[in-house]
Amino acid sequence: MQAEFLGRPLRRRDREDRLAGSGLGFLSGLAPFDRRGHQRRLIVDALWRVDAASRADLAAAIGLSPQMVTLLVDELMADGLVREVGRRPAARGQPPIDLALDADGGFAVGVQVEPGRLNIVLADLKGRVRAEISEPCPTETPAKALPHLKKRVARLVAKTGIDRRRLLGAGIVIPGPFGDVENVARDLLAMPAWSRSTFREDFAAALDMPVFVGNDATAAAVGEHLDGAARDLRHFVYLYLGEGVGAGVFVEDHPAMGAFGNAGEVGRMLVPDPDRPGAAIELEAVASLDALRRALAVAGDIDAEALFVANAAAVARWRDRAAAALRIAIANIENLLDPDAIVLGGPLPPAELSALLSRIELPPTVSARRGRRHPRLLLGRSGRVVSALGGATLPLFHALTPQPQAARRRIGAMEMAS
Repeated sequence: MQAEFLGRPLRRRDREDRLAGSGLGFLSGLAPFDRRGHQRRLIVDALWRVDAASRADLAAAIGLSPQMVTLLVDELMADGLVREVGRRPAARGQPPIDLALDADGGFAVGVQVEPGRLNIVLADLKGRVRAEISEPCPTETPAKALPHLKKRVARLVAKTGIDRRRLLGAGIVIPGPFGDVENVARDLLAMPAWSRSTFREDFAAALDMPVFVGNDATAAAVGEHLDGAARDLRHFVYLYLGEGVGAGVFVEDHPAMGAFGNAGEVGRMLVPDPDRPGAAIELEAVASLDALRRALAVAGDIDAEALFVANAAAVARWRDRAAAALRIAIANIENLLDPDAIVLGGPLPPAELSALLSRIELPPTVSARRGRRHPRLLLGRSGRVVSALGGATLPLFHALTPQPQAARRRIGAMEMAS
């Protein structure tokens, strides 16, 4: 079975380039805290990125001996994480056997917390949604939501019939900012009862699995990096358009967290106010679902799909204003961070996200250069479950991606379970 990359056969050189580009070289000089576990995760991470590769491909790409790779692969196969998928055609000699991740080898729960609602998904090792629930729930505090979350997770596990021992953990995503940030209590889109709370250990005990906590934008960026538009990008920014606006920032294949876990709070970036010439306004006051709700004067319990069919003229006006504000934000991001690309995603309906992207006139920045490998602006995942799926990728990312020792406990804007 021949692996493919972007619809064409993946040659050995392609495989080595893909694997080498996954950030493994960046980590090669670090002393891992668990050498054997680190080596296993190198292999799993590499197989995630190329879909299939032989033992020889893996040995050449990650710098381990063929004997060590064979030993590690045997362990991973015994654990149900990796499987053989067939022999690759070869011009001469014994055809190599390709390996791939076993989607049923591990699962993760993703939870998006919104005011008055929980969106929950159960995803497999390849990041595919196996089941989902979106239901009203008291979310004023973590303590009020926990009993409801526990019941819903049990329902998802029972519905899919998976082995609970295969659960790698749960990722819970909430809007930022995190910590004791001034004026956050007046921010109607923030959830300070969650973002200022240390609820992870209580949730881990109640759910009987590791729990990872992150902001919705960073989690969605992790998902795009593992299996989405940013899969081949090492430096990118994921612009998350939801009730607010946020960003997940990836540098050298890993999410950047900032000094206090709030990197990427671009919704607070100041842009020109379309209603007051010469004045400034926060980006998310113009380019968010909340801004559209206010323009339509509708309640917060109306879902995104319904918003965009409520009033065509008002939606068109919001789209034009949002595109103009995002143009300024993109200029600032590109000049400041020089990313490979910016990915636009979030819980907007797919057609609406695409329509918004098409209206953004890209500004002249350092990213406007010849010989680009990727477009400056890419279309990412969209739809209601994108944030919850991003949450599910947090434990998957932790399990599958080799981590520097200093980043073991905090990656991006998240708390990591030991």
